[in-house]
Amino acid sequence: MFLNRRGLWSHLRRWEQLAADTDGPFRLRFGTLFIADADAAREVLVGSAENYLSQSGFFRLGSTPVSHLVRTEASRELIKVLARHDLDSAFDVDAAIRELRDNRSRLRHQRWGVGVIRRYFAPAIADQRHPEINALVDAYVTSSVVADDIVGRMVRRPHRSVPLIRAGFAEQLRRLPVRSADAEDLVDLVLGLPGELSPADRAQLLQRLVLSTVGFTGVTLEWVVLLGIQYGYNRPTVRPEEIRSLVRETLRLYPTAWRLVRVAATDHKIAGVPVHEGEHVLIGTHAIHRSGAVWDRPLEVCPSRWEKLTDDQRRSYLPFGKGEGMCPANGFALKALEHLGCLILRNYRGEVRLRRRKPHARTLLAPPAGWTRLTRTG
Repeated sequence: MFLNRRGLWSHLRRWEQLAADTDGPFRLRFGTLFIADADAAREVLVGSAENYLSQSGFFRLGSTPVSHLVRTEASRELIKVLARHDLDSAFDVDAAIRELRDNRSRLRHQRWGVGVIRRYFAPAIADQRHPEINALVDAYVTSSVVADDIVGRMVRRPHRSVPLIRAGFAEQLRRLPVRSADAEDLVDLVLGLPGELSPADRAQLLQRLVLSTVGFTGVTLEWVVLLGIQYGYNRPTVRPEEIRSLVRETLRLYPTAWRLVRVAATDHKIAGVPVHEGEHVLIGTHAIHRSGAVWDRPLEVCPSRWEKLTDDQRRSYLPFGKGEGMCPANGFALKALEHLGCLILRNYRGEVRLRRRKPHARTLLAPPAGWTRLTRTG
């Protein structure tokens, strides 16, 4: 099922319906326990986290998280690296859009947002003093973040470029000394992590940080611009607070990280349902965000709802996860989305064409195939 080239959106919608018709966690037909309730999700992620194997979406080697010490250090340094750069003032959105559009001025969905965000975060990913690593980052974004995590091309043919890119990262990292000063970028960050990490380990961590920084944020930017054009936010007078609400509503309706997976470390119960050691538990963020029991008009784009949320709605909003595995850079991602969303929707006239109506769900939940045309207004 998970190798369906057309994506997983039909499965997500079916699981949402099952969640609406079921009281409490339930098992999917392949055995995984599915959670679509915010209280149960928080119990898994925070309240009884000791019942699950330690897990990290980004700070891991293969499926094994690095040590707590390394994760803590990496999270702290990631925040410091991002805070060190004034990315808003340094970024030229006009140049990025010119570079990414085709000869008919179109920006292809499932690609262009990642391209913009790659350029936006470029100083924080790999400074210009690392030209070889920057070239490898570009290759990785194209051949893995876009081709695999967003589009899902790897299911059609063997994909050999990612191991080669990782080997290239490892070779470059092997040649670089650890900086004695504070880390300037993600390259410095992975080089300076404590512990017995090989260059190949550090290369893998660098790749995962690029995916988290570029992939998740880039896909959401596409959604923000697409919905902004469709729902009247594409105008010179749009206010930053309107874009802020639009970004949050986008992440509610189309959470890029549409599920969180945990593995049980012990036998226990969730909301009265037995879970056995070794079982997988899938938290359906998309289903929690679309619950009719929590959200009014849950399938509608309604940014104004963010002007006044209920306590239940606040508890049910989990676009970045919760607990130890929560994305440490979520504040910077939101800031980038609000800044770029405002720049684009305020200064460009937009036109959207969709080749398909359904979103495309693979590792990330991306917009439907199609394109957006942006024309500068001033």
